[in-house]
Amino acid sequence: MSKRKVINSIQILRGVAAVVVLVYHVSGFLRVNYSQVIFADFFRKGFAGVDLFFVISGFIISYTSKSYVGNPAKFNEYWRKRIIRIYPIYWIVLGGIQLLQIILSNYFKVTSFETYSNIGLWAHIKTYALLPKHVAIDPVTWTMSYEIYFYALFSIVILSKKLWFIPAVILGVTVHNSIFHPVFDPGEGFSYYNFVFSNYNYEFLMGILISHYFDKIRFSSYISILLISIAILIIYLWGDYVGDYDNFKRILIFGTAASLILVSSINIEKAGFLVAPSFFISVGSASYVLYLIHFPFLLILNRIPNMFGVTLDALQMSIYNYVVVVINILVAVFLYKKLELPLTSYLSKIFK
Repeated sequence: MSKRKVINSIQILRGVAAVVVLVYHVSGFLRVNYSQVIFADFFRKGFAGVDLFFVISGFIISYTSKSYVGNPAKFNEYWRKRIIRIYPIYWIVLGGIQLLQIILSNYFKVTSFETYSNIGLWAHIKTYALLPKHVAIDPVTWTMSYEIYFYALFSIVILSKKLWFIPAVILGVTVHNSIFHPVFDPGEGFSYYNFVFSNYNYEFLMGILISHYFDKIRFSSYISILLISIAILIIYLWGDYVGDYDNFKRILIFGTAASLILVSSINIEKAGFLVAPSFFISVGSASYVLYLIHFPFLLILNRIPNMFGVTLDALQMSIYNYVVVVINILVAVFLYKKLELPLTSYLSKIFK
């Protein structure tokens, strides 16, 4: 990555996106299993945090690697930094999940944990490489396949500016699908075609466009606050209309809202009105770890009382899960500072 100023608003938004997804999954777990909610079920549409992640990804890739475009000598450096950023901590978390699943299944007889030991070598390779259609041992990692794909799309124009037509063609087919096939047929299942020409490409593009016009973004902080309020209102009013297979509607609602939140937040920071508490920045820095660990932690922490012979009623489980949210966040910050940051720093030095 090029040496550019850290944008605190981006760090905070990364933390917000991760926490929103965390609370969404915790709320869903409580709703399904105990007919309870937390935070008044305000985060029922919290999977919109993923769309915010995608828009932020487009922004960060463009913002940090803009100088690489048309410079093939930077291609290896670009990929080296992204591989170091994504894979080592992912492999550690994934290996830990599989080991813990085996221990719980074989020694504590917790049969509700799938060990994924019989999925075959190629399936394991796809999972550890984050290839499309991999077995999501950690259920949230389907989004990481898109992240890798976005990296690959951007790297094409690093090789040569003349190759811009390849992402352009992909975007053109994506637009075609949005017009003529806005809803995927669940009967056909997920395909590589759906992956390559996914409507998530729009969100990646929106992040790039916001980065491209970063220096020109200037409007009052009051307008920024208004736009953020409108974005939240959009999610609140129309989020229930977003379905699993209607990706275009998801982009239209969540992608638009995420873009408004991003552009408004960075504008507030540029105007000098952003308050950035250090803990919020820490959560943002730890957002990747939090995203990776929160789902398995959710399941494990909610089984600990029963494993020790403690039975909690529905209300007590709801209260307990506020603690689960806090534990997830604190553990993620700890792992970032004590594991992810030292590991990525070390690998960056030895693979210069």
